[in-house]
Amino acid sequence: MILLSTSVIVNRICILSCVLAPAWMLVGAGCSSTQERTSDWSPEAYHAALDAIMESDQRYRSAIAWGTTDPVELAKLEALDDDANMEESIRRHQEGIELDPEVKKALWDKQIPIDQANTRELMRLVDLYGWPTDETAGEGYASPVPVLIHMTMEDAEWVLPKLRAEVGAGRMDPGPYAMIYDRKQQHDSKPQLYGKMQAFDSKTRTVLPAAIVDIDETNRARAEIGMEPLEEYRITDAKTASGH
Repeated sequence: MILLSTSVIVNRICILSCVLAPAWMLVGAGCSSTQERTSDWSPEAYHAALDAIMESDQRYRSAIAWGTTDPVELAKLEALDDDANMEESIRRHQEGIELDPEVKKALWDKQIPIDQANTRELMRLVDLYGWPTDETAGEGYASPVPVLIHMTMEDAEWVLPKLRAEVGAGRMDPGPYAMIYDRKQQHDSKPQLYGKMQAFDSKTRTVLPAAIVDIDETNRARAEIGMEPLEEYRITDAKTASGH
């Protein structure tokens, strides 16, 4: 059984789409960061910095994810729509299509330092300008949520409090924060809190509702950061809710 976040079901590789914030969360979304902006700040500069980060985020990851380094094949795979993307992903998983272990390791050895550098650069920008919005980064900016998905859990330790502050300030949608929080919980063999991590059963090709321990606790936590109550869920023991 493959553990997935809700967003992964929509896009397997890097979770490019982010849940839109409800209207009340957008009030004050253009507030400046608690730190003073540098004199050379501009939406165009923030936009360009995010574009550069997201380009490097996929530098070697696509080949690893799809199990091929053939640029022609990769181009065709990347052009698939969401449904076809998921079907092809399942097929490759079931058929065990992946890169030679040595090739895969070599690519990860290149990608992981990039991911770590991207995390540091993204959070430096967030410290200066706040989580990106249309006002601070210009319309059509590249969502940096994949950088959060791909960061190490060691980095998540210091990144999560910063993201929580951005959610509280109304600059960041609570969904990605909750997803990263639950992922970190499961990494630490703890039950998820917000119910953002689902399980995909490759045998039945169905997505199972999130496994949580206490629906009242989950919905209280979701309400605190501006999320709607969880509608579909499974009540399980702590071990199952931790993904182990």
